[in-house]
Amino acid sequence: MELVQNRVFIIADKAFQRRWVPILFRLMAITLGGLHAWAAVISYSMNADGISYLDIGDAYMRGDWNTAISSVWSPLYSWMLGLVMYLLSPSMRWEFPLVHLVNFVIYLAALSCFEFFWRQLWHYQEYKRVFTSSERYVSLPEWAWFALGYILFIWSSLHLIEIWAVTPDMLMAAFVYLAAGLIVRLRIGFITWRTFILLGITLGLGYLTKAVMLPLAFIFLGIALFSVENKRQGGPRILVALMVFLLFSAPFIGAISKSKGKLTFGEAGTLTYVRHVNGLPYPHWQGEGPDNGAPKHPSRKIFESPAIYEFSAPIAGTYPISYDPSYWYEGVVAQFDLEQQLSRLISSSLFYFDLFFRQQGVLIVSVIVLYLMSHWRRFSWVDLVPRWGLIIPALVAFGMYAPAWVEGRYIGMFVVLFWADLLANICLPASQTFHRLVLILSVIMILFMLMNIMAFNLEGFHDLNEDGNQPVKTQARPPSWPGEVAEALHGLGLQPGDKVAVIGYGFDSFWARLARVQIVAEMLEEEADPFWLGDPSLQSQVIQVFATTGAKAIVAENVPSYASLTGWRQVGNSNYYIYRLSERQ
Repeated sequence: MELVQNRVFIIADKAFQRRWVPILFRLMAITLGGLHAWAAVISYSMNADGISYLDIGDAYMRGDWNTAISSVWSPLYSWMLGLVMYLLSPSMRWEFPLVHLVNFVIYLAALSCFEFFWRQLWHYQEYKRVFTSSERYVSLPEWAWFALGYILFIWSSLHLIEIWAVTPDMLMAAFVYLAAGLIVRLRIGFITWRTFILLGITLGLGYLTKAVMLPLAFIFLGIALFSVENKRQGGPRILVALMVFLLFSAPFIGAISKSKGKLTFGEAGTLTYVRHVNGLPYPHWQGEGPDNGAPKHPSRKIFESPAIYEFSAPIAGTYPISYDPSYWYEGVVAQFDLEQQLSRLISSSLFYFDLFFRQQGVLIVSVIVLYLMSHWRRFSWVDLVPRWGLIIPALVAFGMYAPAWVEGRYIGMFVVLFWADLLANICLPASQTFHRLVLILSVIMILFMLMNIMAFNLEGFHDLNEDGNQPVKTQARPPSWPGEVAEALHGLGLQPGDKVAVIGYGFDSFWARLARVQIVAEMLEEEADPFWLGDPSLQSQVIQVFATTGAKAIVAENVPSYASLTGWRQVGNSNYYIYRLSERQ
C-alpha cells in the first residue's frame, strides 16, 4: 500500500512539475517584462535608432517609397511602428509610451516563440529516450529544463536585448526562436512540406527585421538539411524553404540595390566597421582617413570654429544624419588594418569572456562537469549537427559581430541557442550518484541565474530613481520629459515641418520627433565651449550662420552654467535653452 502511495505521489509530483513550473516561470517572464516596459513608459525612454524607425514607418504609411526605402534600417519593425502610429494617431505625450507598448507585445511574441522552441527541444529529448537509445541515462529533469530555459530567456531578453530599446532586436529574437523550433521538429521527424515552408517564411521575415539574418538564414537552412535523416526526402524540401525565403527577401534586396545603384543587402555593416574599427568620426565625416575614400556628399561644414554642420537637403527625417547614414558616408571604403583589427578583436573577446565566464561562469563550469561525466564520447561525428547543430548559428553570429562591434542586444537570442543544445544533450550513465549530481548542479545553475536577474533588475531600479528621464543614461538637469522642449517650441510659434538647429547631439534630440520639426544644422556639444565662452561678436556670428540654414530656432542642450544666455529662453527648470531666430536674421 505504501509503495502504491509513493508511486501515486511521484506521478502527481511529475504532473505538478510539468504543469506548474512552466506557468510560474511564464508569469515571472511576463511580470518582469511588464515592469521593464512600464519603466520605459514612465521615463519616456527613447533612443536614436527608434527615431529613425518611427520616421521611416511614417514614410511607408504615407506611401513615400523613395524616402522610406533604407539600406541601413530594416523595414519590418518600421512597418509595425508606422501602422500603429497611423491607426491610433497618439498625442505627443502618448507617442513614446505607445512605442513601448508595441515593444512589450513583441516581447510577448518572442516569449511565445521561445516556448515553442524550448518545448520542442524537450520533446526531442523524450524522442531520443524512447526511440534512439537502447539504455537508460540521466539528463536534466523536466522542472529544471523549463526553469533554466525561462531564466535564460528572461536574462537574455531583459539584460542583453533590453525591452526598452526601440530597436528590432527583440523581433529578430522571436524569428530566431521560431526557426530553431522548426529545426528541432525536423530532428524529431516532422519533415512535412508545411514545416519547411514555415521555416522559409520565418527566415525571410527575419531578414526583413535585421539584415544580418541573410547570411545566417543559409546557416539555418544547412542545419535543417542535416537534421533530416533522409537527405533525399529533405533536399527538395530545403529548396522549397530557400525559394520561400528568397520570395520574402529578394524584393527588398532589389529595392535597396536600386536605391544605392549597386547590389547590396544592407549597408549597416560597412558603417559599423569604419566607425568602430577604422575610427572614422560619426557623425559628420569630412574625408578623414587617407585610405578610407572620400565622401561624395558629406554634411556641409558652414563654420570653422566652433564647427557647425548643415544637412537640410536632400535627406528627410527628424535628423537626416541618422535617417540615412549611408547617404552621408557614400564613398567610404572599409580599410583593413591589422593593428586596428586586432584591437577590435581583443575588445570583442573581452566582451565574450565577461559574458560567458563572469556573468554565466557557473553555467560554463556546470555544463563542463556534466559533459565530462556523460556518454558524449560514444557519439560519432555524424551526430554532431543533428544533436548540437543550433550551436553553429550561435557561434557564427558571435564570429560575425566580433570583427566590428558587439552589443548584448545583437547576440542575446544566440546566447539562448548556444545553451539550448548543450543542455538538451546532457546524458549521464544511469545511477543514483549521477542523478544526485544533475539535481545539485541544476539547482546551482538556476539559483545563480536568478541572482543574476535580481542583480540587474536592482541596478536598473537604482538607475531609474537616479534619473527620471532615461534609465540608461545620466544627464545633467534634462527636461522633465522630451515633449517639454517640443511644447516650448510650439509655444514660440514653430509648426510641424519647421526647421531647427541644435547645439548638442542630434541623435539624442528626441524632442524634435515629438515637435515634428526637422534638425537641419548642429554644433556638437563637445565643440560648443568656444561659443559659450566667446565674445558677443562671435556669438552673433554663429547665430547668423545658423539663421542661414533656414532654421527658425536653435535648441541648446546641456548648456554649461558659465554660458552667456542673453536672448535665450530656458525650458522649464532644465539646462536646455531655445533661441528664437527671426526672419530678419
